[in-house]
Amino acid sequence: MDKYVEVMIIGSILLLNSCFSAASSIENPLEQHTDETITVLFSDSSTMQDEKTYYDAFLELKQNYPSEIPSFLIIDANEREVIRYFNIEQFPTMLVITGDQEDLRMEGIFTKDEILTHLMEVFQLEKTPKINLTSIEYIQKSSISFIEKLDFLL
Repeated sequence: MDKYVEVMIIGSILLLNSCFSAASSIENPLEQHTDETITVLFSDSSTMQDEKTYYDAFLELKQNYPSEIPSFLIIDANEREVIRYFNIEQFPTMLVITGDQEDLRMEGIFTKDEILTHLMEVFQLEKTPKINLTSIEYIQKSSISFIEKLDFLL
């Protein structure tokens, strides 16, 4: 009888230990540094037409603010572990994440302007995109050389 009790106790301890280690191994499935900001779009291929505004908004921001927009990941609906971790209940859903902190969550269908407004707010972007100074310098130099050539011809 004592052996039966010992086996039950040891078996219970092993069972509880394995449950504990599985529960504690739930970590952020996305590979990112703790201070890195990423934008994640949870996508379902059956609702691609609903996601078009998300792609358009992100591409516009990337064109206007190329150095200030963080990386963009697309997670498919088949990636269950990631969907469970972030508690995604509908598609499309967009998250902006810094480390383990969720800075923005947009679930469902939005217009491009609504998405742009939220992203610009969370990334702290100005309404007018920053112009590259080297481009301005190039334009100024080109204008000066054009004017010099024009003066020479006259």
